[in-house]
Amino acid sequence: MKNRSEIIKSFFYTSIFIPIIIFILEITFLFINKSSTKITNETKYDSLTGWRENCANKYSNPENYKYLVCDRNGFIKTPFEYDNNKKDTYGVLLLGNSVAMGEGLYGFGNEKTFASQLEKNLRNKNPKIDLVNAAYAGFNTWQEHVETFRYLNSEPFNDDLPPLELIVSFGGIQDFWNFIRLLSENNRNIDEYSFANGMMINKTNIKYINFLTSSSLGNIRSGFLAFLNSIRRSSNFISYVDDLKSRNKVKPGIYERKQLTVNLEANVKNKNLKEVLKQKLNLDFAEYEKIKNYAIQSTLRNINSTANFNLDNNYIYVYAPNYFSSLSEEQINGQNYEYLIGIKHLVGDPIFAPKILVREMYLIEKDYRETLSKEIEKNRKIIYIDYSQEAKSTSWFLDYSHFTEFAANKLSSKLAEDILEVMER
Repeated sequence: MKNRSEIIKSFFYTSIFIPIIIFILEITFLFINKSSTKITNETKYDSLTGWRENCANKYSNPENYKYLVCDRNGFIKTPFEYDNNKKDTYGVLLLGNSVAMGEGLYGFGNEKTFASQLEKNLRNKNPKIDLVNAAYAGFNTWQEHVETFRYLNSEPFNDDLPPLELIVSFGGIQDFWNFIRLLSENNRNIDEYSFANGMMINKTNIKYINFLTSSSLGNIRSGFLAFLNSIRRSSNFISYVDDLKSRNKVKPGIYERKQLTVNLEANVKNKNLKEVLKQKLNLDFAEYEKIKNYAIQSTLRNINSTANFNLDNNYIYVYAPNYFSSLSEEQINGQNYEYLIGIKHLVGDPIFAPKILVREMYLIEKDYRETLSKEIEKNRKIIYIDYSQEAKSTSWFLDYSHFTEFAANKLSSKLAEDILEVMER
């Protein structure tokens, strides 16, 4: 057994050499990271919308295939930048979630994103148009509403923001995922008032703010976790290791197809919507209708509010195509079916059985979309465009909602024509 002096000596050398080793590693990888692209966290907390792109300390490296490039206002950059000397520029504000933002089409200076392709198509016909990409991953129509309000309040004092002529919301799927989460939580107690049933802001962000509050009030555990997290975020060595890990996972220009893991089951009997609700969600139709109407009314309030407070300009709401709305008749009525896989991060922790089929989700999405469409069309201030059937097959999608480059090109070209038609009225 070691005597006391040996233990003290070991502790002494350890307390000296470990900090020296850490110092050498950090200095070494400081220079290594400078020669490459040191990337910060992908998202950050935002006091109004809950989260957005973390553009701070991020190098604008077009060759980095994993990240989108920001402009100086924190928007996901599009090719054209507003010149205040051109007073007759027409500003188009693009709202939406990751589909409009450009998820899955990273790199190359954002040139391949849906928003960038839309701007190019618009400017090919009218070079006075400047599209601002205010969409971001996970944004629902409430966050779109807040982002529009922020833009209208910021634009008069920012020379690099064009005055708006048109607002375009391109989405639909994010509010649908909120609806699915509500269905999956039917047998649970609804959360506290501050969560607002998840129809405004993500519960994760509320938990994050509560964690920061706890740290600032002296909670030792929260403070220690925050301290460890700050070390991790500041470490050049850990940043380098994380970057190596992510490079091994994703090849340049290829989006991870995590959500399309397919299982096949033969001879499954076709079901109508009522049977799906009962067997997979344990819901009777009356309860389903109650939850659906609640979710749609919440979405309508957001859409109507955004359209109404911008009285001088047009507002277009586009229901984008998704994997479910693009299923073929054979996929819907055939003998082999795909299981719905990989949506936990979209709807929280669902209680329904994981073996819900894609064609079963198709029935729910179709019913939700058709009901929402009828309600939106009642507001004459909203120009509603239904693109749900515009994708010619499910091969246009990287997962259940995000487009391939081909699909982004086709859909942005069509939307540009529709936008220009509205602007010319």
